[in-house]
Amino acid sequence: YASAARLPGGVMAIIISTVPMFSLPIALALGNERFAWRRMLGLTLGLGGIALLIGPEASLPDRAMAAFVPLALVAPLLYATEGNLVARWGTQGLDSVQVLLAASLLGAVLMLPLALLSGQWIDPLAGIGAPEAALVAGAIIHALVYAGYVWMVGRAGSVFAAQTSYLVTGFGVLWSILFLQEVYSPHIWAAMTLMLGGIFLVQPRARIGLAPLPVIGDTGGKPHEGSDP
Repeated sequence: YASAARLPGGVMAIIISTVPMFSLPIALALGNERFAWRRMLGLTLGLGGIALLIGPEASLPDRAMAAFVPLALVAPLLYATEGNLVARWGTQGLDSVQVLLAASLLGAVLMLPLALLSGQWIDPLAGIGAPEAALVAGAIIHALVYAGYVWMVGRAGSVFAAQTSYLVTGFGVLWSILFLQEVYSPHIWAAMTLMLGGIFLVQPRARIGLAPLPVIGDTGGKPHEGSDP
């Protein structure tokens, strides 16, 4: 959130697409994946895209924004770590909704003392205005979308679900242009091209799959017959 408040929305959408880039070296370290030169080339393209975002003078509207790009990269790094941990050790029989509920409760417990110590605690009963309503709506949308993503992994397999990276980046840039009237330099368009090319090369082929363990099942507990093994 600290970086999202300072970086253009389209740039944030490009940065979040680096999840597969971070996922590859973590997967190799955990033994979830095998080394392939094609995927290493994709990782190199992704790094080139990041370099274009923070390097050229004309890439970001304000050069001070470049300092927040590494901070923004922490989110996709943790997403990639999460995916690999699930692929390596599974979800202990929990379905997608249960996994998301447990993660949300754990996050609330961890963030409560941080909010109190940093003076950022707000009283949710003090009244709801437009900002608070937007935050609640965003939380509900996030919960539904994230649960849907985990469900889709169980239904269609992790390889198919990973294609959402393209949609996140494309729609993020599109909404930023339409709603925020953002205008991007050629360097940012080039960075997005490199990122999407890197995602295409990094993601595994359909015959490989991301997780050697059984996929996460539906809320009912049983995976669909057509889901990946």
